[in-house]
This record gives sequence, C-alpha cells and structure tokens, in this order.
Amino acid sequence: MQERGKLDNQKVQIIVQTINRPSGGGEAVSWESARCHRMELKAEGEYYEKGDAHYCLYEEQPEGWEEPCKAMLKWKGTVLERLVRGKTPSRMVFEPGKCHRDFYHTPYGSLLLETETGRFEVTEGQDAFFLVLEYGIKQDGLPVSENRMEIRIMGIGK
Repeated sequence: MQERGKLDNQKVQIIVQTINRPSGGGEAVSWESARCHRMELKAEGEYYEKGDAHYCLYEEQPEGWEEPCKAMLKWKGTVLERLVRGKTPSRMVFEPGKCHRDFYHTPYGSLLLETETGRFEVTEGQDAFFLVLEYGIKQDGLPVSENRMEIRIMGIGK
C-alpha cells in the first residue's frame, strides 16, 4: 500500500508570486529591483497525489480575459508542468537544464515561446509545499525575460 501525502485530496490555497526582470541590455538587474515586474495570484483549489506525481487544480482569472480558466500544476521529480484549459489552452514545462517550446496564448494572439529552466526546487512542510522556479523566456531565439516564480500550496481542510 502506498503512503499518501499529508495534503492528499484536500482543499488548498495557492499563492503564485512571479517576478519578471528584463533580459539583455548589459547590466544584471537584481530580483529586488524596481525595474522588475511583480504579479501575485491567489486561488483555492484541490491537491492530490497519483503515483509519484503531485497535482494541484484551481481556477485563475488571467489579466485581459473575460472568463476564468482552469489551471493545473503537475510536478514529478525535477519537472513541473503547468496546463491551462479554457478558450485558449496552453502548456508550459519547466525542467532544469532543458528548453521547452510551447504556445502561450494571450487575448491578442498566440506566441511560440521557449522556456529554459535554470532552477526548480520543491520543499515539503507540514500540510504545505513551496516550489521555486527560475527560468528564462525566449521568442524566436531572442531573450524576452528572466523569471522567478514562487508557488505556495497550503492545506485549508477537506
């Protein structure tokens, strides 16, 4: 019998904080710089485990979209996948040392972006997970931004 995670089949609060810093231009910009763009998303969802994979399902309201969309985070080992379902589905894969190409949909059209992950760490606490990602985004081979994403998943009860 497989042991289940502390959060298995539980309602959770998800907090996603993203910092985007400009790429190129010579000097390095710190993550604390005012030149960085910061975003935060808070949502409630469901967490569960299946085999060796962890899943977190929730709804989010992307800026510029009229309707919310369904999102899923799935992580297994050193790979995180983010799927968005709705009018314009999208998929992003984060895997350290690898570059993944996927379409990113906006209200203004779709972009083919390359995501290259430098860091992905998962820390498990009592009734919580903390995920940290650092990745770069390129379009047509040219750097667009460097990004840091911190994801907190905390149990709020069954």
